[in-house]
Amino acid sequence: MQIELEARPSYGMAVVHLDKGEQFVAEAGAMVAMSPSMSADPRFNGTGGAGFMGKLKAALAGLARKFLAGESMFVNHFEATADGQTVMLAPALVGDVVHESLGGRTITVQASSYLASTPDVEVALVWGGFSMLISGEGAFFLKCSGSGDLLINAYGAIEKMEVDGSYIVDTGHVVAFEGDLTYTVRKAGGWKSAMLSGEGLVQEFTGTGTLWLQTRNLGGLVGWLRPLLS
Repeated sequence: MQIELEARPSYGMAVVHLDKGEQFVAEAGAMVAMSPSMSADPRFNGTGGAGFMGKLKAALAGLARKFLAGESMFVNHFEATADGQTVMLAPALVGDVVHESLGGRTITVQASSYLASTPDVEVALVWGGFSMLISGEGAFFLKCSGSGDLLINAYGAIEKMEVDGSYIVDTGHVVAFEGDLTYTVRKAGGWKSAMLSGEGLVQEFTGTGTLWLQTRNLGGLVGWLRPLLS
């Protein structure tokens, strides 16, 4: 398997090269194109095991991810039926795509920033806390762990920051994080800052680890478009 990233950072796309029997799992609607000897099997976005109860569990997990985290209910499992096949994957929004080889690491990803992964990456829905719900950025994260390959996407370019101590990020710019980082959500400043600077809530990360940040804020885009659509 080989993964190439193209058209970064503005229009990121991943080109995944697979040999016979190799698989890749991607969000529904992420496929741009694929080779003729590549099969695409839509499945519920969750794990459940074999048999009826396993399928029911997977269906319930897919429903939870759709209504709680805003993900798609289904994912596509791509499998090469011959050597030398490719599938092209891209996010819905204009922005960057990053490839991370986990190798036993765990990366916590904003639900909207997960694009695709190999089947040996376990993707679990985790509660981010009421503070994240209040922030408007989504109260659930995806905890991605295992030894495989992970693709994450963003609105805008992705900046990777190493943190040792504390770091403050606007909630709308957080893509993912790893390490022993913990966070609290608070106002960027007092009432004067909130009213005059346009800054809202921030996440203050503490500990040692890595942050992935996006250079654009989707909430800002929505706010800019709203008056034009009314």
